[in-house]
Parts: sequence; C-alpha cells; structure tokens
Amino acid sequence: MQAVHSFDVFDTALTRTWAKPIDLFWELGVQLRAAQLIQLSPEAWQRLRIEAESHARRKTTTNEITIQAIYHELADVLGWSQAQAELALQSEIQLERNSLRPISTTKQHIQTLRQKGHSITFLSDMYLPSEVIRAVLMEHQIMSDEDTLYVSGDVGCNKASGKLFQHYLSGHQLSPNQLKHTGDNLSADVEVPKRLGIQTHFFTAAHLNRYEQMISEDAKLPLKFRSLLAGASRLTRLQCQASESHHRTIWNTSANVIAPVLFGFVYWCLLEAQRRGIQRLYFVARDGQILCKIAQIICQNWHYPVDCRYFYGSRQAFHFPTIQQIGDTEIEWMFAANEFLSVHDVCKRVNLDPTQIAPTLVQFGFPQETWEQNLSPQRKAALKQVFQAKDVVELVVANATIYREKALGYFRQEGLADGIPFATVDVGWTGSSQRSLSKLLTAGNMYPEAGTIGFYFGLTATKKAFSTDKLIPYFLKPEPPSEQIFLTPPEIIELFMAADHGSTVRYEQQTDQFVPVLRHEKNEKGLKWGLETQHRAILEYANQITSVLQPADCPIDYFEYLTEKLLSTFIFNPDPTEAPVFGSLTFAQEQSESKFDELAPAFTFAEALRALVNPKTVHNFVWFPAAIQRSSKWAKAPLSRLMAVRQSERWLLLAWRALLQQDQSNARIFWRKALAEHPALWLNQNALYLGALLLTQKFFSPTRYQGLRSFYKTLTGQKKLAG
Repeated sequence: MQAVHSFDVFDTALTRTWAKPIDLFWELGVQLRAAQLIQLSPEAWQRLRIEAESHARRKTTTNEITIQAIYHELADVLGWSQAQAELALQSEIQLERNSLRPISTTKQHIQTLRQKGHSITFLSDMYLPSEVIRAVLMEHQIMSDEDTLYVSGDVGCNKASGKLFQHYLSGHQLSPNQLKHTGDNLSADVEVPKRLGIQTHFFTAAHLNRYEQMISEDAKLPLKFRSLLAGASRLTRLQCQASESHHRTIWNTSANVIAPVLFGFVYWCLLEAQRRGIQRLYFVARDGQILCKIAQIICQNWHYPVDCRYFYGSRQAFHFPTIQQIGDTEIEWMFAANEFLSVHDVCKRVNLDPTQIAPTLVQFGFPQETWEQNLSPQRKAALKQVFQAKDVVELVVANATIYREKALGYFRQEGLADGIPFATVDVGWTGSSQRSLSKLLTAGNMYPEAGTIGFYFGLTATKKAFSTDKLIPYFLKPEPPSEQIFLTPPEIIELFMAADHGSTVRYEQQTDQFVPVLRHEKNEKGLKWGLETQHRAILEYANQITSVLQPADCPIDYFEYLTEKLLSTFIFNPDPTEAPVFGSLTFAQEQSESKFDELAPAFTFAEALRALVNPKTVHNFVWFPAAIQRSSKWAKAPLSRLMAVRQSERWLLLAWRALLQQDQSNARIFWRKALAEHPALWLNQNALYLGALLLTQKFFSPTRYQGLRSFYKTLTGQKKLAG
C-alpha cells in the first residue's frame, strides 16, 4: 500500500494575509465596533477575544474547543443576546475566510501526490468548524472530494497530544509507518508524530522571516499596516516557483526588501502628482522600467487617474544633444569619472570615434595605443585641451545639433509638447539629467511655463537649468546632510531598479516615428543573474499589497520609515544567502559602461591584506558587509578594518558638508562618528583641521567660508562620498 500523506492546514496549506493570527482579531474589533456590537477599542477587543479563548479551553479536559464555545464566553462578558453573539461569530468566520490564501508549493505538492495515487488527508488543531475549513480548501483547489479532513475542535482531540493522529490511524486501519505528515508546528507536527512512529516533514516556509518579523513587531507602525504589509511580503515570498537557491534568494529579498522600498517611492510619486495637479508621469529609463510597472498596478488597483509612461532616456541621451559650445559645464560632464576614464570613454560620451579626431589627439600626445588607458590627472588636463581645439569643438557641436533634433522629435512623439502637466521620475542623484532635459525642451519650444518637475528617490545635489525647475526627493534629501546617505549607495539602489535592456545612447528616426537606440538590446549580465525573477517578485508584491491595503491605510511617512529600516538591515547586515547572490552582481559606475566590478567581491587573505595596505586596489563602491560575508575566514579581519577606514572617511566628508552649510551641530556629530569608527583618524590632517574649526567656532566669516569650500573641493577630489 502506498503511503498516506497528511497535511496541517494553517501555515502549511493555507496562510493568512495577516502576519499573525491574533492580528485578525484587531480588524474584527473594528468591524464589530462599526456594527455597534461593542464599544471597546480594537485593541481591547483583541485582548478580550484572546482571553475568552483561553478561558474556554481551561473549562475542558481535552483543551479543545469550538468557536461557539469562545463566543459563549464573550456573550457572557458583553451581555450579548444569542443573535448578537451569532452575528459576531459569523463576522469572525467571514473575516477568516477572506484572509486565507493558498500556499502554492504545498498545493502543487499535494496535486503531484494525488496524481501518483497517494491518499491525502488534512489534520488541523483549530476551533473553526470543519465545514468552513473544507470550503476554503476546496475553493482554492487544495482539497478534492476524495480527501479527508479532521479538525480538533470537531473531533475533540488534537495533534499536540498525539490523539488526533491516533484517531485518524485507527479509523483508517493504518500503522504509523504508513503515514507521512507535513506541518509547520515543531511540536505538534514533528516531535509528537515522530514519537508515534510517523514520518514527518517540518514545513517552515510560512513562518515569518527576519524582515517580516521586524515589520510585524514594530510598535511605531499601526497594527493593521504593519501586519498586512508583513503579510504581503510573506504571501509574495510564498509564490516563488524557483527551485534553484540563487533565484529563490532573489525572489525572497525582492519580496521583503526591494519591493516595499520601491512601492513606497512610487506611491509617493503618485501622491505628489495628485497633490500638484500632474496628470502624467514619465518614468525615465532604465531605473524607471520597474517603477512604471509598479505605478500602473497601483493606478489600476487603487484607481489613481495618472497616466504613467515609460520614457527612454539617459545622461548620455540627454546631455550630449544640449551641447552648443564646450564650456565648463560640458567639460565637467565629459570628464566625470570615479576610478577609470580613457580617451575612448570621453569620445563615446560625445558620440565620437577616436579615429575621427586622431590627428588632434596625436598632436596633444595621445597616440592610438593610449586610447584605452586610464587617464592620470595630468593626462585628463591634456585631453581637455583636445576638446577645446576648434576643429574638435565644431565637430562635436555639429553632431550635437543632429542628435538634438532627433531627441526633440522623440519628445514630441511621447507627448511632452501636449500641454498636459507632467513630471519625470528617476532614481537620482544630482538632477543633471533633468537639467539637460530642460535645456532640450527650451531649444524645442516645449519647456513648461511653470518649469520641469522631477521626482527622485534621492538627491545629493540639485543641478538646475532654470530657477523654475523643481527637483523633489523622496528619501534622501541634499540638505541638511544626513546619515541616510549611507543607506542609499547608488550601486545598490540602482540594482533594485535595474532594467532588462541596455542604456539609451541616442534617438533615431525610422519612417514616421522616433525610436531609442540602446547600447545593448538586452541587459545580458542582469538577465543571466536573475533580473526577471526580481521583476516578477516586485510586481507580485505590488498586486498583493494593493489587494489587502487601501490608500487610507497607508500614510506615506510609514513607507519612508519602513524604507530606512529595511535598507539598514539589508545593507549593513545581509544574511549568508543574500551576500553571495547580490554581491556577485556587477556594476559599472561609468555611463559608458566600460568597466564592471562585483558589488561585493570575495577576497582571499592575501587580497584583503593588499587592499588594507593599498586601498586603491579596491573599487570605491565595495559593499563591505556582503564582501566580508563572502570572503575567507582570515580575510574578514583586514576587510573589517578597511571598512572602518572607508566609513570614517565618509563620516568625515559628511561632517565637511554640514560645516559648509553652517550646520555646526551635525558637523560635530558626524566628526565624532568618524573618529569613533576609526580612532587612527586623529592622525589625519583633514580630521584635525575640521576638529580645530569646530572647537574654535570661527568658521562663519565669508573669508573663512570660501576657504572651507576650496579646501572641501580639494578633499572631495581625492575621496568620493558614498552616494
């Protein structure tokens, strides 16, 4: 005879939209109060409902009760009539039914077993009537007509004592070794049946993980919001179909971290659009791809009347067509770099092949064999002279004119000249793309009378073309300097928003329409890593949360608070599954994408020591907590020291920024944190200078202020502040 398979019901075959079962009682209290059945607060009702169940159990010898017994206790306490008690009881049953969702992996497992001819039964320690549980299991196609169901409240014995297993075995004349049981309770579903000789499988997928537990227990958030939000993450996580651990980790982290963070940002954009009378949002590629899809789900499910469109664009596609001369602004963009910049990279930014200006390059000391080499500061200065030579300037400006007309054609085609109030949505970080967009719109007589509006996840600066432009950040604000800058490393936030295609480099006209030209049709690196899995999980979450919560339940400051907690946990304390998966993704800081590095490379001991001695051997966007997780045992100590050095330098730069904004209080706080992170910073000339200024409090004079700005520029030319 084939083995019979039994399954627990709650958090094995079904789970609730609420993070914890007792959270549902709070919502029931809201409903009963609205129906004038109670005068208690939802919190007081929740406590009373829990106590009534405990009291009813104490009256029995088996510790098993029905929901009718619970409401008999409540009726005595509240003075309800039989009709009132029945109405409240049915309200709880209906709320339970509405909150239950199938667990897809269990459902599929049961269907597979059934196809193989195995008998299926369900065993549940529960006070709800068996006909209710059966109806829900049947509704979700988990249970079939030939399956059986045993509920402790109806039978009068439970799994926790072992008697429900014995009742089932004797009733079907089975020996314990013929039964295989799956459940989520370590005692009732695993330890007890094992002692009886029953094979067991401990099912933990529906248990709250560290992110879900953190949210569901955060008393700073209202119970309904935190419970349903954590529940939405769990429901999303349980929809994962991936069998391979790498993709499961991507899906789970998306459900728990990436999706809530992005959802909050997009929801804020829609609220701001509504508040400002904006009728159309352009989500700028590539970061806007997944954001636009989230927005469309929110608009559909929550009925926001905002036209959300995906808009192909990039720094490259916007900046170059604005060039009408080569001045300081253009040179700044052309030569912006972090760690690697070559002649070829600079030429690519202005859509030139180095061979087009080869004679001039050679004249200034750049033969062909040097075109792929990283430029030293001295060589950058020499190359800047090349791009100020008359023949090169004329060529660049002529090309920019052609590109500008095609860009404006695409803008008109996409409706920027329709007169409909619009805003753009992008990740951040300085607003330079919006500055170029405004210049292009002005050149094409499309600039809005009230200026352009851009919504950003975060900004470290606000570069405007015109005073009427508005750059509005959601999470990271440029002023005053704050610790949130450590929670918004661009490489990680942009990973969250990664698109499935390459960056936009320009626009071309094909017959009667303008189309974007992409550097690569597909983001092959991202797709190979698992980007499609990340996108599917994010969109699943958006559907889940908009089905269990409504806008009235979701003040935006809840999401801002949640974003800070989730980012802090993920960035500073990635778990052993997240570090290798997300740390292995490669990132290119340069807009030309000429050089890729892993976010969190795994170091050997020798590599870690070399990095500690010469930090320049390590790129400046290393995600150190994840790299430490991935690296060898002996590499962890030197990497931890290097992380402290990098972190102290960033605190110091943040202190300088506060000082330049004449924020003495925060400057002192950040300076102390820099020293606490790495005490050897006392030997650093910049730290000592800053400390002396703070102690003497003589930095407010115009002369001193200008001197500080000059010193800060020198300092930041050597070290980059994260974000």
